[in-house]
Amino acid sequence: MKGYADYMMVLSPPDNISEQIAQYKTEAGEIIGAYESQYSKAHITIKPMPRRKPYMAEPEIRGLKNNLQLLPPVSLTIDGFDFFTHGDEYRTVYAKIRSTGQTNQWFKALKKVLNIKDYLVPHITIARNIHVGAHNKLWPHFKKINWVEDFEVVQLTVLHRQAFETFAPWEVYLEIPFEARHLMIEAPPKPSLIKPLGGNYSASEQIS
Repeated sequence: MKGYADYMMVLSPPDNISEQIAQYKTEAGEIIGAYESQYSKAHITIKPMPRRKPYMAEPEIRGLKNNLQLLPPVSLTIDGFDFFTHGDEYRTVYAKIRSTGQTNQWFKALKKVLNIKDYLVPHITIARNIHVGAHNKLWPHFKKINWVEDFEVVQLTVLHRQAFETFAPWEVYLEIPFEARHLMIEAPPKPSLIKPLGGNYSASEQIS
């Protein structure tokens, strides 16, 4: 269908992290053979926007620029590996991003700017949606790797591609720098106004 595009908002790690992720993907391919996400560039998916009319999506995206620039760069830490479970038959192996009070506040602020309601587990995918048989071969290798490394993210990257085309490449549409010096943290609500939180979140709902 012509006239539609897919957009995706991501955080891109620096080159040294991307190169290490690419190396781990190569190792994964040597263990389980070629797989779908093997050659995708390292990124942290924030918000997919599939099948959008550019004349509607692009003004909306550009309109976020001022508020995004009010966020500071964020320091993140890779802390080993983990995996998501997608039902009984599929798994996604990923590099974990360490969760701290500071990073949780930063991602909360980012989600507010982008109007993201879904639960988000920041991560960098190694092998997405592979069959459990392949996962059982792959996971023992990554489980024993102790990779801890800090890196800084200084901008939000918006990618786009032609929709409904299986092999359409992702290209950079817009890069929006984080320009603030400090994160403005909202004051917590008064105890009497806090409602109990309920419900469970499934990591299998994460998009890689």
